[in-house]
Amino acid sequence: LFIQQPWIGMLLTVAWIIVLVNSLNFLDNMDGLTSGIGLIAAVLFALIMLRYTGEPRWLVAGILLVLAGSIAGFLCHNWPPAKIFMGDSGSYFIGLILSTMTILGTFYPGESSDGETVINRHVILAPLCILAIPLYDFCTVMIIRLKEGRSPFHADKSHFSHRLVELGLSKRDTVLTIHLATLTTGIGGLILYEVSSWNAALLVMLMILCVLSIVTILENVGRKNRE
Repeated sequence: LFIQQPWIGMLLTVAWIIVLVNSLNFLDNMDGLTSGIGLIAAVLFALIMLRYTGEPRWLVAGILLVLAGSIAGFLCHNWPPAKIFMGDSGSYFIGLILSTMTILGTFYPGESSDGETVINRHVILAPLCILAIPLYDFCTVMIIRLKEGRSPFHADKSHFSHRLVELGLSKRDTVLTIHLATLTTGIGGLILYEVSSWNAALLVMLMILCVLSIVTILENVGRKNRE
């Protein structure tokens, strides 16, 4: 992050782990939801570690691919209607692995073809793009609960997934919709590596913002239907 003060980096690291672990846990409210998002994120992060960082980060990518393979096998039985269930321990584990691997890995490209070191600082936004949906859901749910005077960690049906069900989608279609939204924002994170200017990166972030705006509209409509 190009931050000189170590204590700021440590605080951001702890905050990132706590937020991401809880974000994945918050999304574990429907069969196949957290496991699918974890699978998408793990594959995309592994691709970055192998393809876009100049020198491949084999250890980090290997752990991410092992995680992806484990989730894929689990998802076959967790897809709605599920035969097995994840629980808090599973969602916490996925969040912990993703958060620590994104910290241990690097997101900066390596040397260019002429041997000069290339540092496109906008690629640090890639993890936020890939995990935009769970982070968005976490933040909005916390805000809704606090505005209503309730504990931010009190379980309810304020999540994006519940809003989609209230709009008439089946649980399977809801899970698939959120997976596709996650994949869309994740592809935006990969596109950041294909652009070299902040102007182009801002266009990618604008695309992510449009996706989240659509999510917000659907949430508001679902909430009004419930009321």
